Amino acid sequence: MIKIVTFIIISISINTTILVAQSSKEIILTNNSADDRYASYSASGEHIIFESNRDGNWDIYIMDSNGKNQLRLTTSESDDRRPSWHPNGRKIIFESDRTGKNELYELTIKNKEIKKINIKGINGEPTFARYAPNGEKIAFTLIESDQKSNIITIDKEGTLDFITHYNFRSFYPSWSPDGKALLFFSRHETNNEDDEIYKINSDGSDKERLTNWPKHNFCPSWSNDKKKIAYVTSMENSRPEIYVMDSDGKNQVRITYNNDGDTLPTWSLDNKKLLITGYRNGNFEICELTIYPN
Repeated sequence: MIKIVTFIIISISINTTILVAQSSKEIILTNNSADDRYASYSASGEHIIFESNRDGNWDIYIMDSNGKNQLRLTTSESDDRRPSWHPNGRKIIFESDRTGKNELYELTIKNKEIKKINIKGINGEPTFARYAPNGEKIAFTLIESDQKSNIITIDKEGTLDFITHYNFRSFYPSWSPDGKALLFFSRHETNNEDDEIYKINSDGSDKERLTNWPKHNFCPSWSNDKKKIAYVTSMENSRPEIYVMDSDGKNQVRITYNNDGDTLPTWSLDNKKLLITGYRNGNFEICELTIYPN
């Protein structure tokens, strides 16, 4: 299904933020009665991985970039969730509760071989894991309690580095294309009341706050040229919508206008498209937005 939406340009000044409507073209890549979420492109751009509960519980799936040839990669009776590509395009990382608690696993796509990633010396459960652009490290969120989580990296030798050290909620690390910085969202400056987006060096130095909105800003994703950041904002009287801003937090532009909400944006290789999770026709679907047409 293809939907072309063009909006009247609106400029509103809110806490020095400029919100401007922009036209986009949407293609729904999955179209069924199940929930499909958390999609991202492979390094070649030829494939997309995502999670779906279409077979009774959450599993990991792969499809061509046009939505065709949707195949199931995991068959656990437990929930396998939040897949993310390795930069070589041959394997993915995902999380699963198949041992009774959330842990990280690596799956080789060709033979579907799965191995657990052993993380020692942590007190909590990992989630939202992402490989570094060179594949040498993994960044993830460590959930210590409902009110406390932090951003951590681990290298191939098992060395852990706490990128944040907050007593509040911090989630969803997203690597910069050069691997020198991370995006994340956190409540550490809002007393756990609303989420704001931050940029920080991959060694934990030079944190910078990029958003200031009295509800929630979350799920940031860096474009492949490092110039733009896509993210999600909770609106005043509706569900979340997708925004794009410059990498310094300026020029915040609203991309979607859907009453049922949009979330989880990730960029295409040419930085002209976004994969998002959109609530369409009563369930979540993977949608592709063309936001910078030729």
